[in-house]
Amino acid sequence: MSTDNPEDRGRTDRWQSLVAGAFHLDETLDSKEVPVDGPGAAAHALRYLESLLETFPSSVDPVEDFEGYAVRRMLLSLRRALVHQGGR
Repeated sequence: MSTDNPEDRGRTDRWQSLVAGAFHLDETLDSKEVPVDGPGAAAHALRYLESLLETFPSSVDPVEDFEGYAVRRMLLSLRRALVHQGGR
């Protein structure tokens, strides 16, 4: 994937979104204001997953964008696990 290709710009942005969101979640969980155990941490993780699901929408085509599709499936499974655990 080349960042010189305008069609790839959205793909580059979504990877940046993954990384930036991960750092933000880590910083939030490291802060003294958020309990690291219990529903507080899970709620923050769920919000992060929800924002990523907007970045990797249901319109991601597994034939044209398998990486994006794989990330979306992983996000859905993680969200389901957190909700099942009682995070929401």
